[in-house]
Amino acid sequence: PAISLPAFLDRFPAHLRPLVQPLFFRLSREPESRFTRWRRNANILGGATSTSPSGTSQGSIIAQMESDEEPCAPLQHLVAGLSVFIRGGVSWPVLLEAWVGEDGSDPCAGARAEAAAELAATLCFWCAHPSLCPGPGVPGGVTPSAAASVLAGWEPDPLEAVLSALCRSPDNRSPSSEGAGTSAEVTERLMDTVPFLPLSVGPRLSQALFDAPPSPDCHGLQSRILDRGLAFLLRGIGKSLWSSGPWDLLYSDWRDGRSFSAFLQGVLHYKGVAVVVLRAAGDNGEILGAVSDLWEESGASFGGTSECQLFSLWPTLRTFRSMGKSKHYAYLNSQSKRAPRGVGFGGERGAYRLWIPADLNVCEVLQSDAAFESGPLLRHSSSCSISRLEVWGISGPAALAAQPHRARTGSAGE
Repeated sequence: PAISLPAFLDRFPAHLRPLVQPLFFRLSREPESRFTRWRRNANILGGATSTSPSGTSQGSIIAQMESDEEPCAPLQHLVAGLSVFIRGGVSWPVLLEAWVGEDGSDPCAGARAEAAAELAATLCFWCAHPSLCPGPGVPGGVTPSAAASVLAGWEPDPLEAVLSALCRSPDNRSPSSEGAGTSAEVTERLMDTVPFLPLSVGPRLSQALFDAPPSPDCHGLQSRILDRGLAFLLRGIGKSLWSSGPWDLLYSDWRDGRSFSAFLQGVLHYKGVAVVVLRAAGDNGEILGAVSDLWEESGASFGGTSECQLFSLWPTLRTFRSMGKSKHYAYLNSQSKRAPRGVGFGGERGAYRLWIPADLNVCEVLQSDAAFESGPLLRHSSSCSISRLEVWGISGPAALAAQPHRARTGSAGE
């Protein structure tokens, strides 16, 4: 038996059909050819060229038919491909290949990869939020123009924030700017910053095509820093964040007050991973922070593990993972008078990569240190005034219950 392209698309809501159509043609390849190609793409961030969806290429098993007939493919091959998606998860190389092909010799491949990155990120977002759809009056699909027009007429939040932060290059060029990166560079950037976002695609395909139980939406937050889109983006930077359930608000300045004692009451003795997120004051409102598993007093010493990492989330997403050259991951001191009081990450005592002093009013950053990858946490400054500050626990009820003062009240999360 074979399945036609219209039958395949009819299983999806209107706004997803243009986004999943390229997957139909990639899934239609011979299983051995497809597996070899996907495995190579996962290991070697290769380039790409354009491949016409209605055409056939090496390994294609799309049935040859008259031009007025709809393309179709053997059902067993689609099922085999979907099984790979569901068991092993979808990756950025797989998604980008669906739009731009494989051969990196084409000089336009990089520009198409930037466009494909927006389309793939859009697919990931809607797959992670199955109960959501574009706002009223929006055509059910993606316009066939440049990727920047994908959002035309759609609600600006939260998807616009995702695409803007994810697809903007480090020097703040838009994807359509002159000098777009190569296909390999685009793929590498996505794999480095948000490797886990494509994992939302497999379960959504399973639900639509195999009538699997619907997946819940990616959890939103009652946050004054992170909207639904930015929370989704932040989850994609690390495995523990992506696989976590609802997050618990351990501390926020707007709920608990701007004081170090309130901060400590919220975070001390949390037995798990938590995310510090802050918004800088000013028109730009840059968002940055840290992921840490140290929430005990460390005195004048550093603690934590390689689970810690730093990030800037808005307006451009960057991640700074541990390098293993230093174990100066995290620092938390409120008691020792011989050492700075506050919370810090990376660097050395008195010169932290990211530092929030006990008054919680100013954040100071450095460009590099021995614990984390190098790069700017703030675009044009080494410090900023803090407009908003939140700490979110991601390790579930058991980690929350380790805090004696929360054991009686339960989660303060979403």
